[in-house]
Amino acid sequence: MNCTVDIKKEGNKVLAYLPFDPRTEFNIPKGSIYVKCVIENVQFKSKLMSRGSGRYCIFFSKQLLKDIGIDGEEKLNVNLNIELDTIADIPQLTESPEMINNEVLNAISQRASIRKFTDKDIDQIQLNTILNAGLCAPSAMNKRPFHFVVTKDREKMVSIIGDNPYVKMLRSAAACIIVCGDKVVQGIPEWLLADCSAATQNILLAIHSIGLGGVWCGVKQGSNFYKGIVKEFNLPKHIRPISLVAFGYPAEEKQQPNRFELGKIHLESW
Repeated sequence: MNCTVDIKKEGNKVLAYLPFDPRTEFNIPKGSIYVKCVIENVQFKSKLMSRGSGRYCIFFSKQLLKDIGIDGEEKLNVNLNIELDTIADIPQLTESPEMINNEVLNAISQRASIRKFTDKDIDQIQLNTILNAGLCAPSAMNKRPFHFVVTKDREKMVSIIGDNPYVKMLRSAAACIIVCGDKVVQGIPEWLLADCSAATQNILLAIHSIGLGGVWCGVKQGSNFYKGIVKEFNLPKHIRPISLVAFGYPAEEKQQPNRFELGKIHLESW
């Protein structure tokens, strides 16, 4: 189908919202939606991203913007030809294959990103449990470079939102944990990122396992969000914020679909 979209910046991303609900238009009640698109005679494929309330968008990389000849990363009234991309050569599963189930594996498969919270407070025992899970994460050469900045202060959480549209849930979250890495303890940037990411995942799973909800928010290095965190929480120069987890009692429910994708599994070789 043909439609008109506006390509514009939203925070650090460049995107275009679709003027229709693709689930209804393409009859896709659940699961990921992959599409084939044409803009300015440039063909590309994309995975549609949900923004809630039936709104979906396409993200544009710098290379794609260059290919379609858009300067300034924004352009209004752009003609878009879009159709469903059916990947016929990849078997699609309606049910997961037979697997072992236990409490840990169920938490991994059922955890979802929660962005809406009630006003109910969390207690210190819950917080201690979550932090301990983060501290139990593996790290390269067991250097354990991660540090956790914890706040339940609403003013502090709101102050770091700035112009970042992806962290607005901090206005209602009961607390947040900023996962930071010590650049002196772990001098290899890739390992620092991996170590702190492992800690972040442990924190998210712990949050889910005790009946709370949380969401992982990325911290782009050098961004206004990054700088705001450093300033608000007085981080030393050798401490680098890697991620932020906002959490609390969930005010929404999300059911995770089957995410066992054969197309992403390569046996023995690619």
